[in-house]
Amino acid sequence: MKHFIVLLFFVCFAQTQAQVEIPKKWRFNFQLDNRFSKIHGDEVIIFGGKFGLQYKKLTRFGVGASFIINPVTVRYIDKISNLPGENIINFWYVSVFNDWILYKNNHFECFVTEQVGYGKPTFIHEVNNDVVKDINLDLYVNEISGQVNYKILPWIGAGAGVGYRSLFNKKSALTNTFDAPIYIFKIIIFPESFFRNQ
Repeated sequence: MKHFIVLLFFVCFAQTQAQVEIPKKWRFNFQLDNRFSKIHGDEVIIFGGKFGLQYKKLTRFGVGASFIINPVTVRYIDKISNLPGENIINFWYVSVFNDWILYKNNHFECFVTEQVGYGKPTFIHEVNNDVVKDINLDLYVNEISGQVNYKILPWIGAGAGVGYRSLFNKKSALTNTFDAPIYIFKIIIFPESFFRNQ
């Protein structure tokens, strides 16, 4: 009986040590992604979210969605009619992303991220408050950026970065409008911390 108790204690101790020393290979990741950028030279705020998986300290991938909070209004004088006109531009897109983690410790993480997405901007042309043309195009977006994350508490962190947004379909009428630098500020939730002691 004593031998059985000693053996049971040894097995439990070995399992505990294994759980402590061998980290989980996969973990969930969720990020709220704020981007500051320009469309047609006007400052815009792009709000988005990402959900995915992280493998060890090497890479992270998943899906996301983003949209413009403040549509851009471009005012001009029509050369033919000499009447004032407006172009109202809005934009949203869904994407897949991959983060290449370059450095990671208990608080800091540096990585390069790329996300490729499909977007549907609306481009409404108005003259004297009348809609003259409503263009709805398919756009294929590519964003590359360098970012730094900082874990503030076990369950929450913040991040920042810089990058560039460009379109794959360069023949689009809105290429010059949407190709622009991006500046990233975000809040990160670490959901695994809520289940660690469960």
